[in-house]
Amino acid sequence: FQVLAKIVIRQLNLTKQLMDDNHKEEIYTEINNNERIIDSIEVKIRNEVINMIVLYSPRATNLRMIISYYDMTAYLEIAVDDCLFTTYKKDLLKMLSLTESMTQNAIFAFTCEDIQLAKETIETDDQVDELHHFIGQHLPTQCFDKILSQQEVTDALCINSMAYNIERIGDNATNIAEAAIYLIEGENIKHWPK
Repeated sequence: FQVLAKIVIRQLNLTKQLMDDNHKEEIYTEINNNERIIDSIEVKIRNEVINMIVLYSPRATNLRMIISYYDMTAYLEIAVDDCLFTTYKKDLLKMLSLTESMTQNAIFAFTCEDIQLAKETIETDDQVDELHHFIGQHLPTQCFDKILSQQEVTDALCINSMAYNIERIGDNATNIAEAAIYLIEGENIKHWPK
């Protein structure tokens, strides 16, 4: 799990690098190699979870930990697109920076059983959601009543897709933080109002 977490954080960092320079072939190669590693680790963790439950009949606290690790392997699976843009770069970089921090904090909160850090991670998701909403509101107004070139349409779709996917990373970090709270307090806070 620690290796998986480190590779996912690296993927987020590589994505930020691509926003500054998308001509480095080695970044694309590393991203693709990391995706293969992430997939294999996910399968290994899933198999370990099943074996632990079947072979060892864990107690409630251990079972909560096992289930939480199982849930988190799915939350750490991150898709990285290679399309780039310039118009909303600042907002997207801010979203990416927030979600990178959220992911690190959520993993730390889970592994170190830090309830306060888990709650802070969940609260940070509001900032990511606001940026996503901002892009979603302003992007169509820039395209309204204009005849767009094929490249402009592609760029708009890419910006929208990137904002959505980064927002999903924030949601998944929130899910990890919620799993940490479940592990620590035994309380499922998914879908609770903030």
